[in-house]
Amino acid sequence: MTDSKLTSYALTGILYLMQPEANAQKIADSTMVKINKERAFYETLGKVYPPDTSITIAESSIAGIKSYWFNQKMIEQKRIIIYLHGGVYALGSINSYKPMVSHLAGALKLPILFIEYSLAPEHPYPAAKNEVFKVYTELRKKYPSFNITIIGDSAGGGLSVTLVHDCIESNVPLPNTLALISPWIDLKTNNNSYVIKQSVDPILSKNMLHEHAELYASNDLKKADPSELKFKKFPPVFLLVGTDEVLNDDSKNFYKVIKPIQKTTKLKEYNGQKHVWLFSDIHSNESIAAINDIQQFLSAN
Repeated sequence: MTDSKLTSYALTGILYLMQPEANAQKIADSTMVKINKERAFYETLGKVYPPDTSITIAESSIAGIKSYWFNQKMIEQKRIIIYLHGGVYALGSINSYKPMVSHLAGALKLPILFIEYSLAPEHPYPAAKNEVFKVYTELRKKYPSFNITIIGDSAGGGLSVTLVHDCIESNVPLPNTLALISPWIDLKTNNNSYVIKQSVDPILSKNMLHEHAELYASNDLKKADPSELKFKKFPPVFLLVGTDEVLNDDSKNFYKVIKPIQKTTKLKEYNGQKHVWLFSDIHSNESIAAINDIQQFLSAN
């Protein structure tokens, strides 16, 4: 890539990020009490199983955003995975995701950058997606020839889709591949699976998701909704989803949209699995299968 092209899209990204952004908003005390309880519980999920102790983890600041490198020494392979975590845009941190991401880094044998983006409701849309774009643009500037994969789960899957759109809008090179685990793509929460899968999904509910969608983007819900974005091109993407989760249709519907655009798009349902099953048990047969499937997809693309 030439210096002129690199400078062009870097400047474009900077100008894009100078657009007015929603400031931290005032939230009702009762709402924050509820959110803080949810966050405290979500933190405990990072202790369900231990991290892979063979993986180095280093805190970093990229474009002013707190991030964490897993396996950074392996960056010499010229491949980077950016991990965008879930948590309905309001929950999640390095503490809750360290075990899962460390095992992914170990299994994939690649460096992973975990972005600790700002959370709603204190920092509503577009704060998180703008921070993700800032980090991605900075990495593209620093490593222009690298292969960059985005892995996102749940809300992180939605942010991954939005990142692709922001790259297209700002003329920034797209990620090379994406792997989305139980992605939350439709903020309207009106897919059939939100109802018909509720009896087998103990983790998420239509009401819970709707409440958090409103907290994330009450004034810009349609604009913030990844399912409302239009694409004429898209990178190779692998959608992984459990049969027993209310977000089942989010993956299926997105697959139908993207498959005609990107022929290498892949969808796989994992029988009997709940929302982001790797998060609850990284060592299950289905989690091992999912990691192997991701590895094969990345190798093929």
